[in-house]
Formats: sequence, structure tokens, C-alpha cells
Amino acid sequence: MTRLSSEATAISNEIIEKHGQLLDKSKQANNWVMDKTNEWKTTVKRYLDVHNPFYEDKQKSFVNDTNALDINCFNLLLEDFKKLAEKNKKRVNSFWDKELSKFKQVTKDQQFSKEKTEEFNSSYTLLHKEREKLVGQLYSAWELEKIAELRSEFMKQLLEQLDMLAELYKSVEVLGLDPGIFFDFSSGSLTSLPFDDIRKWFDYLKSDQGVQSLLDLMGRINLVKQSEKIERINQTFSEKIVIPDINSKEEIVGITLDRDIEHALPSELALMADPDTSILFDLKYIESNLLCFDLEGTSTIDNEFEMEVEQSILEDDTKGPLIICVDTSGSMQGAPETIAKAVTLLMVSKAKQSNRSCYLINFSTGISTLDLSHDFNMENLVSFLKMSFYGGTDVAPAIRHGITLMNSDSYQDADMLIISDFIMAGLPSEIINSMEKLRINGNKFNSLVIDTSFMEHRLKSLFDHEWIYNPQTSSISELSKFEQQMLTD
Repeated sequence: MTRLSSEATAISNEIIEKHGQLLDKSKQANNWVMDKTNEWKTTVKRYLDVHNPFYEDKQKSFVNDTNALDINCFNLLLEDFKKLAEKNKKRVNSFWDKELSKFKQVTKDQQFSKEKTEEFNSSYTLLHKEREKLVGQLYSAWELEKIAELRSEFMKQLLEQLDMLAELYKSVEVLGLDPGIFFDFSSGSLTSLPFDDIRKWFDYLKSDQGVQSLLDLMGRINLVKQSEKIERINQTFSEKIVIPDINSKEEIVGITLDRDIEHALPSELALMADPDTSILFDLKYIESNLLCFDLEGTSTIDNEFEMEVEQSILEDDTKGPLIICVDTSGSMQGAPETIAKAVTLLMVSKAKQSNRSCYLINFSTGISTLDLSHDFNMENLVSFLKMSFYGGTDVAPAIRHGITLMNSDSYQDADMLIISDFIMAGLPSEIINSMEKLRINGNKFNSLVIDTSFMEHRLKSLFDHEWIYNPQTSSISELSKFEQQMLTD
């Protein structure tokens, strides 16, 4: 197992050397590589134990327990040793044939002395060790060869998957998505992931500037809805207050009786000029009856107080589910269908990234559905998107099914996005009425028109927002509440 551990370490080092950046960015991918390497090590260990052709040779025992001069036992051991060596093109020293002949002669002459018996046992033990050494060499050589072969196969498969994974990570990151939502490593294998299809759609999203602009416009579908409400809150205010400061002598505010010579009135100080009146000054000073200027200053303090006020605030509502209806009818063949499915893949991915429930409806003359609210599986999603009916177009069953969902508890806050060329008949009045009722509850109905003829066949829209994309020119138009605008014109 030590040899396998060394090989597993070498595999990890080689993977880090070639895909270190990917493993640094994705803890999931790093853990997956470690799990796959440990799984390979365990599998190979079990394979080596079961399939090693020298396993039985290793288990054979030719130990001479009697310690007697048993020539048959020696002969069996030597024959097995020679067959094993000959089969694997190894040379056996002729010394052992000579030893066998010598002991046969001893047996024939019946010279069973203690010294001969000890000599026999010593030779037998040495021959036994030679055989064990050969078996060990053959066993290890086969293991090394097989480990190298299995390691090569494992590395080729693992690197192919990591190469595809690294390429897709780059595409996903360019589109602003979390790569972790696309790859489920829990199954232990990435071979079942539809890399080619995902790459095709992502390459289209990256290379077509018109599609990128379209996605920027459509990004508002994934914005958090906001509502305004008035709240009464306690708010703290602060104001400056000026108060008298008796310790500050800044300005004259009056006259006071004191003994402060510094601030005494000039008339009081004049008393000291005449010896007769100086006695009066001294008396007034002792009794603090000198007329003095009364001085004081001011200081400013911060006064804080609370007041209840009304305030308008915006609060985020919980994102509702997203229902996407994708047209796969015959008129959508070619670029329109590729764009529709690429946009759907991106919108579903963004919904998943923001923990927003998502429901897909694939429609032509009939519908097929896929609920991705609880079990997001990339393989199932791509398999669903690859479906194409190539029949006529009837969007009514898809919208009707979506309306039924919106009336259920799980999808009552859902928004709907319909992706189609809209080469179809008008909607029944009962569907239009149902859409209007749901709008009152806050549900939104949006559409993406992928149409080479732009607006030639469209007089009005039934949707809150409609994006029109011309795949031939990559031109984009956006309509907002177009129906209401037409009715007021």
C-alpha cells in the first residue's frame, strides 16, 4: 500500500501542477480530485490483490516441518522453482540440480547422519528462500507494471475532465455566474455531464455581442422587487445651547460689591489718592464693599433629544419563482433555437444562484415540463433543453399551465418569461383575462421575441416587458407595457 500511496501523491502533485488555479478557485473541485484519487488507490489495491497472477505462487508453502532428509520434498520444491523461472524466462543455477543428485545418492547409500541431515535442511531452506525471492520479484514487477498502466488510464481520464471543467469555469465566470451551481461533484464522476452542449451554448452567449446586450436588458427580471412603506421611528437630534459661565471673565454685565481691586471702578481707586479718604477705601475693601465691574463669559454645550418622525423606506421583497416557457417548434430551428436555449440556461443559472425557484415549460403544439425548484441537476436540465418538437406553435397550453402554477401556493409570486418567435395565433380571451387577474396580485408576464422580421407581424404585446432580438443583425429593442401604450395612442 506504500507504493500506492506514493503513486497517489504523485498524481496529486501532477494535477496541482496542471490545474492548480482551478483547484484554488474551487474547493469543491479540489475535494473531488482528492476523493477520486483515494478511490483510485482503494480500487487498484483491490484489483492487485485479486488479479495478481503470482498470488497463488506466493501463498504456496514448501516448508519441511519434519527436519528429515526428505528427497521428495526437495524435488517438489526444485521442480516448482524451475517451472516458475522457465515460465517467466528466468535462469536457475545448475547448483540446485547437483545438490539434488548429491542428496539422492545420500538417500540411496542410506547415509542418514546428523551432519548430512543438517546439510540437507540448510540447502532446502536456501532453495526455499531463492524461490520466495523469485516469486517476490515477479509479484512486485507485475504490480509496478499494472499500477503504471492503471495510473496512466486514470490520469488521462481525470485530466480530460479537469481540462473541460477549467474551460467551462472560465466561460461561467465571464458570464458572472457561480461555477459551483453547474457541477455536482457528489456523484463522483463528471463523465455524464453534457460538456459539449453546455460549451456550445456558453460560447454563443460569450461571442454574440447582441446576446450579451440582450441579457443586460433582461437582467431586471432577476432584480429584487422593491416596495415603499412609511415607518414612524425615533430619531435623535442635537442642538447647540449657550449658557453663562461664571468662571469666564469675558465681558462687563454690571456693577457688583466686591474686594477685587483689579476690577474696581476708577472712582473707588481714586479714594487711595488722598490720605483722608484712603481710610474709607481700606474699610470698604475689608468689608468687600468696593464697587467693581461684574464680569462673566459664556460656553456652548450639545443638547441631544429624541423625536418621533415619519420616514419613507424601500424594502426588498422576496424574489418569487421564475417560470420560463421555451418555444422549440419548427419555426425556431437554427439560430433562434440556439439563442433561446442559451438564454434559458443562463436565466435558470442566475435563478439558481439567487436561490430563486425555477420551472421550465418546453412547448410546440404540446408541452413538456421540468421543475428545478428543489432538485437542480445540470444533466437533467441540458437533456430537457435538447428536446425539440419541430411541429407547429401553440403557446396557449404553456401559458395555461404556467397560470395554473401561479394559482398554487408554491408559485403564487412567480413571474413568467416566454421565449419564442411568436409566429402563432392569438391567445384565447380566457387566458388574457387570467393574466390580468394575476397582474393585480403582482405577477409579471415577460417575453423575449427572437424574430428575423422584427415587428412586422406584431401590432401589440400582452406582456409587461418585451425584448425583441433579431439574430441576423444582433439588434435589440425593448418594449415596456406596450399594450397599454397602444390603447392610449
